[in-house]
Amino acid sequence: MKRFGSLILAALLLCCLLLPASAAEDDLFDRSIRRFNDYSETVTEEQELQLNAKVREKIDALRMDLPVCVFYTRNSDTTLSEFAEDYYARNKYGCGEDKSGLLLVVDTKNASYDIYYYGEADTLIADDARERLSDAFKAACHNEDLTWYDAFDRYYDTAFRTVENARKRAEDALPDWYPEQTEGFTDYHGEDLPPVVDDALIFTPEQIQTLSDKIRAMNERLGIGYVVFTTDYLYGLTPEEYSSDFLHFNGYGVGDDFGAVGFFLCLDLEDRCWLTMSINSYESVFTSDVTYEIDEIVDSSIRSGDYYEAFLLHVDYVDKLFSAWSEDLPAWYPEGTRTYELKREGRDYGVSAGSTAPRGTVEDKAGSLSDAQKQTFSDALQLLSEQYGVDLVIYTDTDVRAPRSTQYADDFYYYNGFGENGVCLFLFGEDGSRYGTLCYGNCKKYASLNIENELRDTVRSGDTAQVIEKYIELLTFMLKHGRLPMQKATAGFCLAVGVVAGLIAAAIVTDKLKDAMKIKSTVAAQTYLVNGSFVLLGSSSHYLYSTVTKRAKPKETNSSSGSSSGGSRGGSSYSSGRSAGGSYSGGGRRF
Repeated sequence: MKRFGSLILAALLLCCLLLPASAAEDDLFDRSIRRFNDYSETVTEEQELQLNAKVREKIDALRMDLPVCVFYTRNSDTTLSEFAEDYYARNKYGCGEDKSGLLLVVDTKNASYDIYYYGEADTLIADDARERLSDAFKAACHNEDLTWYDAFDRYYDTAFRTVENARKRAEDALPDWYPEQTEGFTDYHGEDLPPVVDDALIFTPEQIQTLSDKIRAMNERLGIGYVVFTTDYLYGLTPEEYSSDFLHFNGYGVGDDFGAVGFFLCLDLEDRCWLTMSINSYESVFTSDVTYEIDEIVDSSIRSGDYYEAFLLHVDYVDKLFSAWSEDLPAWYPEGTRTYELKREGRDYGVSAGSTAPRGTVEDKAGSLSDAQKQTFSDALQLLSEQYGVDLVIYTDTDVRAPRSTQYADDFYYYNGFGENGVCLFLFGEDGSRYGTLCYGNCKKYASLNIENELRDTVRSGDTAQVIEKYIELLTFMLKHGRLPMQKATAGFCLAVGVVAGLIAAAIVTDKLKDAMKIKSTVAAQTYLVNGSFVLLGSSSHYLYSTVTKRAKPKETNSSSGSSSGGSRGGSSYSSGRSAGGSYSGGGRRF
C-alpha cells in the first residue's frame, strides 16, 4: 500500500512538472485541429492522417502553422481569398499571438489554388520565395507521374524549407554548414556529400535525382570534386565568398590539395548571379577563358529561367572537359599525366630535346596532309629554322585534351623538347577551325603581329594544305623583315590617305596666303559705342538648346565574365573575414 501511494505521489509530481511545458506548447497553437483537410477525397484517409502527422511535427520548430484545405467547389458569392480568411479564422489556425501561418487552398473543380500568409508569415516570407513555393506546387500538380498525395507531400517539404530559409534571413544567421569557429579551419575530405544542394528550391525531386546521378557517376569515374548548389540569400557574404566557403567548409575538395569546383546559382534579389567557383588546384583549370566559354553556354538558359537545363549543360561541359584531360592521352605525355593538374607557368623549354640544333617539324596527327605535302612543308620549315636559329613547328590534331587549345599545343611543344626560341602553329578540329600560334623566347616579339588574322580567310576554306602554305609564306617574310607583308588593299589605302593629306595641307597653306592679302574691317561693337550712352540695368541668359550628358555611376561589383576574384582567402580581399584557408577563383555573370 505504501508502495502504491509512492507511485501515485510520483505520478502527481510528474504531472506538475509536465503541465507548464504542455500549457506553454498549447499556447503556441491549437493541437486538437487537423492541419490537412481534404473535403474532395483526392487522398485516402490514411494519407490524410500521414500528412497531418507530418505538419504537426514541424510546427513547433518552425513556429509557423501550415494548414491545407482541399475542396471540390465553394460558394460562388465569395472569392477564394475571402473563403480562405474565414476558414483560417473559424478553425483557429495560426501559431503564436499573431496567428502566423501559411494556408494552401485548393479548388479541385475549378483547378485553382492559392497560398495565403497570415501574421508573421506575411512579413517574414519574401515575394520571390512565395513565387517559388507556388510554382513548385503547380509543377507537382501538373506532373502526370505524381498523385495528389505526392503533390501535397512535396508542398509541405518545400514550405518547411521556405520558412526555415526565411527565418535564417530574418535572424541574419550564417548558413547551417558554416562552422562555429572559422579561424584556423583546415580543409578536410567530406563523406557521402550530396552532389546537389538546392537551397533556393528551384528543382523538383526528379531533377535533383537526375543531376545527382550524373554528378556522382562523373566524380567517381574521373576522381574529381564537383557539386552544384543554389541559394536565395547570401547572409551578408559576397557570391564569391559564399560559393568558395561552401566548397571549403563542406569538404568537397579531393586529393592532397583539396581541389574542387562548383556551379553556383544565387537568386538573392540583391545579387542575382551565377558562378563557376574553383578552389585550390582547380583554379588553374577554370581560367577566365574557360569560365567565359561556360557562361556563353548557360547564359540563355539561365536568363530564360530554365535553370535545370543550364545545370545539365554545365555538368556535361565539365564531364567532357575532365574526360578529355584524363583518358587516352597522346604518347608524348608522360605516363599517368592528368593534364588539368599540369603547372605550365615557368616551363624550361628545350631541356628534353634530343638535339640542340634548331628544328623545323610538321606533326600531322589530324591526317589532313599527304606524305608529299608533309615532306615539302617540313623541308621548308627546316631551312627557315637553320637560317634563323629558331624552332618552327606545325601541329594538327582532331581533338583537344587540355583546358584550352593553346595549352594543348604548348604541351606538345614542351614535351617534344622543342627549343626555348621558336614559333608553333596549331590547327585543331576536323576542319582546323581552332587555330593559333605560340611564340617562345626571342620570337615573342612576333606575337603582336597577329599572323592568325592573315590566315583567317584561308582557314575558312577548310583546306589545311592551303593554310600551311600561306602560313609558311607569311612566316618567311616575318622572320626576314620583322613584320608581315602589307596587303595590296592596305597599300592602296595608305597611298590614298597620303594624297588626300597632301591636298589638305596645300589648301591650308593657300588659304593662309590669301588671308594675308586681305584688308580686314573692324567688327568689335565697342568701336562704335559713344561713351556714357549705354547703361546695363540687369542681365539674364536664355538658351535655345541644351545638352545633358549622363554617365552611369560604376558599381564596385564585377558584372563581367571571367575571374571574379582570386586572392588568398581570409585575407584583405574578404570583407567578411569569416573564410577558410586556401585560395579560390570564380567566373560568372549577374542577371
